[in-house]
Amino acid sequence: MLNLFNLSINKATKIFFLSALFSNSLYSSSILLSKIEETKLYDDTYWSKLFHYRDGKSEIDSDNFFISKNGKTNLKEELFETINALTNGKKDVLCRFPLRVKWLKEKIPALEKEIKNYECKDLDLYIKEIDAKYASLIFPSAHINSPASMYGHTFLRIGGNLNTPLISNAVNYAAQTEETNGLIFAYKGIFGGYKGQYSILPYYKKIKEYSNLEQRDIWEYDLNLEENEVFKMALHSYELKDSFSFYHFFLENCSYNLLWLFEIAREDLDLVKKFKVKAVPLDTIKILTSYNLIKNSNFRYSKMAKMKYILNEQIENKTYLNDYLSNDIDLNNKLSFDDKVAYLDLKIEYIQYLRSENKLDQKTYIKKYLKLLKLRSSFDKISEFNIKNPKNPLYSHGSSKLKFTYSSDDSIEFGIKPVYNDIYDVSDGYLDGAYIDFFDLNIKKADDKLFIDKFTILKIKSLAKRDIVFKPISWAIDLSYERFKSKEDYLKLKPQIGLTYGNEDFFIYTLLHSNLYNKLGDNLISLGSSIGAVSNSIKNTKIGINYSYDKYNQKFDNKVLELFSTYKFSKNSALNLKYTNDDYEDLKKQDNISISLFYYF
Repeated sequence: MLNLFNLSINKATKIFFLSALFSNSLYSSSILLSKIEETKLYDDTYWSKLFHYRDGKSEIDSDNFFISKNGKTNLKEELFETINALTNGKKDVLCRFPLRVKWLKEKIPALEKEIKNYECKDLDLYIKEIDAKYASLIFPSAHINSPASMYGHTFLRIGGNLNTPLISNAVNYAAQTEETNGLIFAYKGIFGGYKGQYSILPYYKKIKEYSNLEQRDIWEYDLNLEENEVFKMALHSYELKDSFSFYHFFLENCSYNLLWLFEIAREDLDLVKKFKVKAVPLDTIKILTSYNLIKNSNFRYSKMAKMKYILNEQIENKTYLNDYLSNDIDLNNKLSFDDKVAYLDLKIEYIQYLRSENKLDQKTYIKKYLKLLKLRSSFDKISEFNIKNPKNPLYSHGSSKLKFTYSSDDSIEFGIKPVYNDIYDVSDGYLDGAYIDFFDLNIKKADDKLFIDKFTILKIKSLAKRDIVFKPISWAIDLSYERFKSKEDYLKLKPQIGLTYGNEDFFIYTLLHSNLYNKLGDNLISLGSSIGAVSNSIKNTKIGINYSYDKYNQKFDNKVLELFSTYKFSKNSALNLKYTNDDYEDLKKQDNISISLFYYF
């Protein structure tokens, strides 16, 4: 006992504490304490990953994820409290945190015989049902008419058989909200106004949500992970399912939080620290390729894509289509056999779409659906849908951009944009027509003066194409600080609304808009319109034209004609050529030609 009193109070407390945990003798506890102190297990990087530690604290915000009341900021205390809970059975650590327990047993073999074991029925059932042998990263593409979903989304699919993916399970992280207003969602999402939670549910339900209800195509990336690594992912997902962290749109979002699961699966991965300011879903997918984590890609088209394929590729005579889709009428006898089949295929998909939009009650839907299926079975033809895969997002350009511009008026411009994709970018791998920018800064040098020409706070443009089946409204919003004709600095708000028509290679749009400029009571307000067209028909090239007219409150007009062409000469490099004819106030028309180098990262 003399030696014990010669120890520091702190170490004596630890020895006494651990003696109660691990052994009937002070001697064995001292050995165990010495081993833990010697190895500094609480400083192990994997222990910190289990708690999503970054910059000295956990990114998990709910108290139920920790055993110690100080666990969010003190991993050492969390370790001792966890061991204490395991040995006295006072807290449900054994069943609630299976991966932590598994890791601690591996690191502290003497702990095994000290744990109070009991049955974990829910955990055992979960392990059996999730059957964690393989994993895939799932990427539902962007939703063109939803600002909250324009970046796309990622989640994990975990299962036991690659040949039966629909009965696998999905591990998903998302903000917990029923907010339908995209702008309110974006505001609260940016500033951490929502709780984000992990959930585990059948994969077929996520397919229904994204492919059938939201009409979003899905990319599936099978992961190059061993079975034991996938199992660790599954166990950690179980640990996370009842906890939350505050959701942040730019960084701590759906894709960022999945990166923790990859680091849990494979201890040598260091993915989270690669993202300091933003974590765009496309970027988190691409970083996996540098670690050889993606072994193959699969494309799952949405019901919208299927309907558009039938409409554009399989129906020759569209004369009676609109009336047939809108009313309960028989097929027109003037239609060919093939067109009758295509009409039926389209209407079967269409009424499922109406049901998903709650435009048909269940009873009416079932009646119509069964009637159509019966009629379709009378036509002896199997339909084939050879839908072309779009460009794989893995090979798209980076989501950030540097821009260097020289103009014919001898001005020089430098621009930097954190995210994402605009109308001038070749949109391979992105959803064309869906453009979103945050914090786009443009600095200009003209007439020996250096100034901020424009700072975009938020700019969203949704040029959603209309057809016989789908009739979305195109819209845009632009909030920025900019120089009006390089003269005065204004805060600008520009809402737009209109229509877009076209296909995957070409579209034309027309928009009504208003420019609202404000500077210390000096207001410039306009009403106007614009018309434009964009072509993607040439490989690695985008060509566009836009003409706009504005009538301002200070009794002057502004007419602007713009033509541009962008050529992508490598994955992350492009050259942009632009001609602008600006007819402003009483000045002569100002012609300007600029050449820009785009570099994406």
